[in-house]
Formats: sequence, structure tokens, C-alpha cells
Amino acid sequence: SPGLSPGGRWLIEDLWAEEAVGIVGGEPKCGKSFLALDLVVAVAGGVPCLRRFPAARPGPVLLYAAEDALHLVRTRLEGICRAAAVTLADLPIHVITAPSLRLDLADDRQQLQATVAAVRPILLVLDPFVRLHRIDENASSDVAPLLAYLRELQRRFALAVVLVHHARK
Repeated sequence: SPGLSPGGRWLIEDLWAEEAVGIVGGEPKCGKSFLALDLVVAVAGGVPCLRRFPAARPGPVLLYAAEDALHLVRTRLEGICRAAAVTLADLPIHVITAPSLRLDLADDRQQLQATVAAVRPILLVLDPFVRLHRIDENASSDVAPLLAYLRELQRRFALAVVLVHHARK
């Protein structure tokens, strides 16, 4: 496909590469989490993301939404599903319900890896990055090991990773 390196494939055409590790970032309240949830529904349902970008490879999705209550995430997913003409209950969306997930803690990394191994998602969505650690996000020496861990997960399990990241005001 245009825009990808040779041999590269889209997970969602023209929007997210298969097995990419990347960031959905922006100012507060600009729709980052809704976009991430739309990516979840698109991949899980095999429907176009934002009703425009075709899902090239549908499959299971693993979601961790740290800032919103489960019922709110469900309500948002149901709304996106209605717009996309799919039923949430029919989709292979798996939600991590742990009260916290810290990628800077070995036990939490191990638990996430075990969950990924069990679910075998093709997309992992972590929202937001700031709630996944207690490191200095401005220190590349602190951030690099977390990103390396996510890249290792991506390679080991052949999945795409979306990190939602709040930019400063």
C-alpha cells in the first residue's frame, strides 16, 4: 500500500500500520480517547475507523482505559458500535480491568505479557500513557525502557500498540 515500507501492511488503511507501535497524542479534550476507541471497534469489528478508513485486518483487541470507569468506556464503545452498525457483544474486545497497570514495574509487565499471550490481540490500546508509569516523561532514559518493552511485546506477539498521550497545554 502507498505510504508503507516494502512488505508493510495496514491494520487500518492509511491510518495505522499492522504491528506499529505509536502514539495518538494531542491537547486535552481533543478526542484522543474517542479515536482510540474507534480504532478498537474498527479492528475488532472489521469496520471502517471513523466510518472512513477500512480495517484491513480484523481481529481481537485488548484495551486498558485507565482514566474512565468501565461503564463509561462501555457506553462510549456502544455509541461507536451503533454508528458503525455492529454489536458490541459480538466483538472480540477484551478490557483490562486491573485498578492499575504500571509498565515501570516488572510484575505488571509480566501480567500484561501473560494477558497478551492468553488473548492474542492484534491491537493493544493503552490509554493514557501518563497513567502507566511513575517516571519522568521528559527524560528519554526513563521513557526508553518502557517503549522498548512495548516494542518487545509487539515483536513477540505480532501486534500493533496504540499509546494515548496527553500533550501539555
